Amino acid sequence: MNKFLFFLFTCFAAPLWAQERLALVIGNNQYNSVVDLKKAVADAEAVSDKLEDLGFETIQGLNLDRRGMNQKIADFTARLEAGDTAFVFFAGHGVEIDGENYLLPTDIVAPSSGETDFVKSESIALSNLLDRVRATGARTSIAIIDACRDNPFETVSGRSVGRTRGLGRINAPEGMFVIFSAGAGQMALDRLSDDEPAKNSVFTRALLPRLSEPGLELRSMVSDLRREVRDLSRTVQHTQIPAYYDELLGEFYFTPAVATVPRTTPTPPTDDMRADLELARSVGTVTALDAFLEKYEDQSENYSYEVALQLRDSLASVELPIETERTPAPEATNTPVISDSREVMRATQSALNALGCSAGGADGVAGPRTRQAFARYRDASASQLGADDLGTQHALEELQGKSGTICKVVAAPAPTPAPAPSVSASVTMAGTWQFKATCAVVVKVTGTVRYSHAGGNKYTGSLTDSLGQKANTVIYVNDQQISGTDYFPGITVQWRGRLSEDGNSFTSSGSTGCSVYAWRAG
Repeated sequence: MNKFLFFLFTCFAAPLWAQERLALVIGNNQYNSVVDLKKAVADAEAVSDKLEDLGFETIQGLNLDRRGMNQKIADFTARLEAGDTAFVFFAGHGVEIDGENYLLPTDIVAPSSGETDFVKSESIALSNLLDRVRATGARTSIAIIDACRDNPFETVSGRSVGRTRGLGRINAPEGMFVIFSAGAGQMALDRLSDDEPAKNSVFTRALLPRLSEPGLELRSMVSDLRREVRDLSRTVQHTQIPAYYDELLGEFYFTPAVATVPRTTPTPPTDDMRADLELARSVGTVTALDAFLEKYEDQSENYSYEVALQLRDSLASVELPIETERTPAPEATNTPVISDSREVMRATQSALNALGCSAGGADGVAGPRTRQAFARYRDASASQLGADDLGTQHALEELQGKSGTICKVVAAPAPTPAPAPSVSASVTMAGTWQFKATCAVVVKVTGTVRYSHAGGNKYTGSLTDSLGQKANTVIYVNDQQISGTDYFPGITVQWRGRLSEDGNSFTSSGSTGCSVYAWRAG
């Protein structure tokens, strides 16, 4: 079940980022009952302009009351479809109340003692907004909230209302990447001073140029962004380090490194070139496409050459096996899928152990012992990292940059074998599932797959789609992670995904660059 569509190799391929890209951008400056802001509207306008340059269709709202915010959100979610890229940006006042984060419309009434329930009812709950975006089946969802602000009744330079500083930590929905302009308990600066010439907030001015930097992957972008915002805030003796919450499957680039197809009219390909491209695409291997590219090297400006080059790079990046005929399904092991974030955690645990902080075995799980080791490191090194930075790339980079024994020696208990992968007894994949898939060629395909339990955490099944394609499939389920292989005539597709908490839907991405949203049908 996945991004498996062999159709990818029988159509001209668009760049992998040529999905429907839709953005909701809101900036609120002019509040009726709480302190106004100076840069939120300018932030929203600058982000909108940048996103439109990058191919996003933008729904923008400035100085919106509660009704206006709800209307823009409804317009946004109504436009989203399964497989799209969704982006949300909010600049304005925000507040945490009873563990929930709220975005404040311009007509919010300043609360008096005991009126927090009124603020809740008159504001936009962030978790509700994110859940509504997730329910659309968007392939990639990114939310940036520049509202981690101090109480406006106490300062004129912040963006929040409430009894506590900043927004609270969240559990991002699966498939989402959420960025807050400041960490939990920190105030995000609207400006460095009242008379500074900069048009945008401290966070947004650091964000904007990175959105259009070619080949800058989202997680690397955030790592650089955090450092710049930290350094800017320190110039006024303030601490602000943006926080992020990553539940995104795969990588994301606002501006891909791969060049897009030239807009000038290309030289028409010869009949022989077209035929050779069709042959290389049908074989579907790196070797076949390399042979095509070598033969037509002198026609590198031709559109067919560009298509072959993009297909070749896509195949090479996922290291598809070279196959000349259909290979029978191998006897797979019960090894769980290991996510990129788990690899980072393993490296983090190894680095903590090297510094004498006793994180235990490098199993990629942030258990109590690993968290205690990270806390010991932060205490012993006077690091600026927070507890929620455990398992992030920038924290790993800091740890790997240290040497010697940082932590006090802590006696480690005898190592125990890593637990076997667990399979939830209450969740089964057996039954009929429907799916929607969106591929790099911007083709939306629907279909059905039926799974049968094959023992342990293994399931086998067969799928059909709206293009008339059929495949046998094998999947392995470990808690909420799924790994699978689809066997189409002439091509084998590998993929991985994540099961929802209730076990009734999952999202996945695979070696052909497609995205899938599937739900239980029986």
